[in-house]
Amino acid sequence: MSKTIQNGRYRIWRSPEQRQLIVTMNGANSMAVLRHPEELEDPFRHETGIWILTITPSDPSLASIASEGAVSATLQHEGTKGYLALHDPTDPGQGANIYVKSDDKQVWTINPASTTGDGGEDMNEYHIGYPDLVDGQVLVVDNSFARSSPPRLALQPLGDTLAQIGLPWRFEPIA
Repeated sequence: MSKTIQNGRYRIWRSPEQRQLIVTMNGANSMAVLRHPEELEDPFRHETGIWILTITPSDPSLASIASEGAVSATLQHEGTKGYLALHDPTDPGQGANIYVKSDDKQVWTINPASTTGDGGEDMNEYHIGYPDLVDGQVLVVDNSFARSSPPRLALQPLGDTLAQIGLPWRFEPIA
C-alpha cells in the first residue's frame, strides 16, 4: 500500500513521544518544539499545532497536490504565518536550531517512512528532510541535555545510532 500526502492542514506528531510539533517564543524568535496536546491550552502562549503543507511541484505548470513518493514542500505554521526553517543553513552542525520565520519559505523534503514509529500501520508517517545539506539529514528530536525542556528539534543523519534518531513524523489531516 502506498502513502499519499497532499496540500492541506495537518497536526504533526512524533509517535513515540505523543507530542505535537508546535511553535513557542524564545526571546524574539519563534522556535519549533514538541509539546503534549494538554500543554497547548496556555492562553498566554497562543500556541497552535496546526501546519499548512504546500507541495512545491517539480514542474511549476502542474498543480501537484498528491504524491506516492517524496515531495518538496513548505510547512507554514497556521498561527504565526511563519515557515519552518533552519536557523543557519550555512553551518547547521549538530543541534542546529529550527525556527519559524515569516520571511523564509524553506523547502523541505517529505519522504514516506518505510516503517512506522510505533509498530502500527499508520500510512501518514514521513521523514522531514533538509534538501540543501548532505543527503540523509532529517528533522529529529534533539536529545541533548541542554535542550530537554521543551524538546527542541535538530538535523541528524537518518539512521544515526543516537536514541530515536530517524523515527518518522505522523501527519494528521485537519479538515
